[in-house]
Amino acid sequence: MSWTSIRSNFLLAGLTVSLIFFILPPLSVTVQVIALGIAVAFLGLPHGAIDAYITHQEGLWRSAGGLAVFAGIYALIALTVIGTWILMPILSLSAFLVISAWHFGADANARSQVERWLFGGLLLSLPSFFHPANVASLFEAISGPSAVGLVPVLQVLAPVAAIGVIAMLVRPQSGTPRRWTDIATVSGLILFAWALPPLVYFAVYFCALHSPAHFQRVIRLVPTSQRSGAIAQTAGFTALTLVLAGVAFIVMADAVSLQQSTLQIVFIGLAALTVPHMFLVDGICRSKLGEAK
Repeated sequence: MSWTSIRSNFLLAGLTVSLIFFILPPLSVTVQVIALGIAVAFLGLPHGAIDAYITHQEGLWRSAGGLAVFAGIYALIALTVIGTWILMPILSLSAFLVISAWHFGADANARSQVERWLFGGLLLSLPSFFHPANVASLFEAISGPSAVGLVPVLQVLAPVAAIGVIAMLVRPQSGTPRRWTDIATVSGLILFAWALPPLVYFAVYFCALHSPAHFQRVIRLVPTSQRSGAIAQTAGFTALTLVLAGVAFIVMADAVSLQQSTLQIVFIGLAALTVPHMFLVDGICRSKLGEAK
């Protein structure tokens, strides 16, 4: 699947889901949270679960023992993130938004670091601009009442980032074709952020654009003879992550509501996995993955 096809599928998915939300009665937040959890589990997690294969290709491990060491380090980093979030929830949420802006900004086909930051900031701030009350309640559920103070900051960021991104996309550049695909992607993000509840908007972006784009870059590096093994390994790590999430859900069941526990498991869990994932994608393996785009 080409990069253009992935973006086309993202736009089609977003338009389809938006149409459904205009036709059907509003879904409760609880239903949205559960749907998000299911979507991330089966369509989002695999793009990070393939990290083990990436590190194998990079020569960071060659044996079962090496794989165990890699998994242990990965888990240790993830647990450190979770522990930090418990101790400093506002700082952790703020840091997660910043690093996610940089990480997700790679989906913009950005031609500069500024453009990457602007795109990442735009896609994360749009829900606060269109649905501030909804985002405030989500932030409170994830990181406590003080997290609501981040919403006004994101509201200001959204139009600034939108103007910056659009200006970069439409400016004429000698010898360079017009970036119609990039313009369509940004337009779709703005439309979907306006039309959809924040959780659904994030699910569409994460599962229909970010995850398949990354998985496509990685799978192109895998020799055909090794793809079944790489996919099996990815499925195994995905299943392990789901088991650990299930354990966390059981532990939290008596302490908080179904809605809050699911939100915390999804977003704090994503934060915990994003940090080691970024070490690989934006650090160790950046050049190789960039060539595969």
